[in-house]
Amino acid sequence: MANWTDGPEYAPLDRPLALETPLAEPLEVPPPVTNPAAGAPVVQPDMQPPQGEVVPLADLVPTSGSQPRDPHTEFTTVSSALTGTSTAWGSAHSATETLDRSGWTPDQPLGSAVPINTVQAALPGAVPAQPAGPTYPPPQGLNFPPPQQPAPSFPQPGTPDWFAPPPQEHWQPPNQTVTVAQMWNGATPGVIIPLIIGALVNPLSLIMLGLSAILAGRVKYRRAQVRRSYALVGAFLAFIGVLSLFNSDFDTTWSILSGWGQLACWVLPLVVLLQVGAGIRANEPPQRPY
Repeated sequence: MANWTDGPEYAPLDRPLALETPLAEPLEVPPPVTNPAAGAPVVQPDMQPPQGEVVPLADLVPTSGSQPRDPHTEFTTVSSALTGTSTAWGSAHSATETLDRSGWTPDQPLGSAVPINTVQAALPGAVPAQPAGPTYPPPQGLNFPPPQQPAPSFPQPGTPDWFAPPPQEHWQPPNQTVTVAQMWNGATPGVIIPLIIGALVNPLSLIMLGLSAILAGRVKYRRAQVRRSYALVGAFLAFIGVLSLFNSDFDTTWSILSGWGQLACWVLPLVVLLQVGAGIRANEPPQRPY
């Protein structure tokens, strides 16, 4: 039979009076947690020194049977087979005998030791070794001459030469010769040729001057200075043109501006070439066009 657990449509119409006790077992009761401060004194204890006689601390130290060491004396070392010398020099200059010599020092070459066949023959139960090939004398130490050190070229301290200034070498400036061909290539023909045409033909002076100003972006050296020169010339011609328009007609103004433009076409080539030559003389890198 369906009940309310199967969905809301099977819920009872009347509300139950109370909830039924579940069939599950009750949960376990956790053990009580003990208080760590339980039993601690409420009042802070007052530490009192012992009332009776006590044993001195020095008497409590157990005796080891050896004499105590004086801290003011130095430590001593015990020499053995590995520490027979007390210094590095003594370790290098061994006085103990070796297999083939009584002593060795760093200035002696390393000679040959006892042949291995002799050592093997001395071992108990060793099989006699077959005679080997021809033996060669041990290599002698190579005594190379010490490298020759160049004599110092500095004067001795305390002498007059020690306090003298260093010798001054004659400085020669680099070759700063600039040819006309270099200035022509640095200014580019597209800038100079229109100026030459404008200087020779009066009616075309303004047109050639404007064309040269447009092509001034191809100059390889001192481009900013060259453009500044064209800007100054353009501002001057604009000022002359405004004054001429107030006093005369357009044809007269054009003829006046053509005359001043022709004069500018004579001056600007020299200015551009000199500025480009100054950049070449200063070893400036060429600039990219535009």
